[in-house]
Amino acid sequence: MQGLLNWQAIRELKFAPMTRDGAGGSAVDWDKVAVMYNGMAELEKRSAQILADALPITSEDSVLDVGCGPGRLSIPMARRAKNLTALDAFGEMLKFCKQNAKNAGVKNIKFMQKSWLDEDALEIIGKHDVVVASRSVGLGDIKRLNDVAKKYVCITSFLEDYPSLREIWMDLLAGIDERASKRPPFINENPRMFGYNVTFNMLYDLGANVNVRIFDTVYEKSFTSKDEAYEFLKLVGEIPKEKEKIYRKNVDKWLVKDGSGVKFYRTTKSYAMWYDVSEVKFE
Repeated sequence: MQGLLNWQAIRELKFAPMTRDGAGGSAVDWDKVAVMYNGMAELEKRSAQILADALPITSEDSVLDVGCGPGRLSIPMARRAKNLTALDAFGEMLKFCKQNAKNAGVKNIKFMQKSWLDEDALEIIGKHDVVVASRSVGLGDIKRLNDVAKKYVCITSFLEDYPSLREIWMDLLAGIDERASKRPPFINENPRMFGYNVTFNMLYDLGANVNVRIFDTVYEKSFTSKDEAYEFLKLVGEIPKEKEKIYRKNVDKWLVKDGSGVKFYRTTKSYAMWYDVSEVKFE
């Protein structure tokens, strides 16, 4: 079905930079930032649980988490599912995912190191009842997600006009890391023009009755002192000794009083969309 606008073509332009995951020749090596991602996932644990609880997952469902990273959503989703496959192309990400699942006492996760973009990926991964792509390479191709889902496809990411994880990360490295002053190629001047509306409208034109929810996403952690906060948050990257004062000022912007200590507290917003795959017919 083709609507008034070719939303799929627009969406392909938006997500072109996400159609490479690093394993296929991209300049991004996600293993190198796995420590940062794992630490930020810890800060986001409460919000991740709220989001996972909202998704259409039951105790009878098999779930696939495409680009699972350190298990931010894999672990809370697995608690609700019959079983879950945590898929990632990068070994360091999966190492953290395995350790976090073990620490959480979650035992129904199958860990698979495989690039979602490989030609044989769908055949090897197999069908799952619910397929989830959250802030990952899986967002780049809805049809591919549809092809491995029996019941539902769920996609989640940051609202485009709110800070992303990258922006929150780089704000802590402002004046320290040159990447903090560079805009990624997929950031545009009018983020709402190419926001989740593009995906929603494409799916609507294809026949889906899309569920949409907006969530407050909070990065938070309590510390006994500022020094403890400074030390923990160095997971964002190497801080040269001569840049220590800059780094501490960056962190101070997001510290609030918490009893006798302090709390790192940074908020943003995320969306989640899901739809019944039986409603969508790709040509």
